[in-house]
Amino acid sequence: MERWQFQDAVDRFGPDFARWPVAERLAGEALVSTDPAAAAILAEACRLRDLIGSTPKVAAPRGLAARIVATALAQDLPEVLSPPTSVPEPTGAALPRPAHRPLGG
Repeated sequence: MERWQFQDAVDRFGPDFARWPVAERLAGEALVSTDPAAAAILAEACRLRDLIGSTPKVAAPRGLAARIVATALAQDLPEVLSPPTSVPEPTGAALPRPAHRPLGG
């Protein structure tokens, strides 16, 4: 694994190797053990994870979702966002059915 691949894997899977796919985990662990720059990437990702995890949970004010929905419903929607006033009749043309094959062969 090259360092850029390791950075990409850390960005996608996070700093906890247990969450990585096996092949990437083995390659990442090997790289960290031999490459100080990769170890620094992992350490920085751990610090960021810990920092984000330490922020207090903030609940939305009571009734916020209802106020948002009420405000949205009170707006004049552009015609393209308005629900249709009627449903078109089917044309009779059916979509082709997919070919089904039995599982296992």
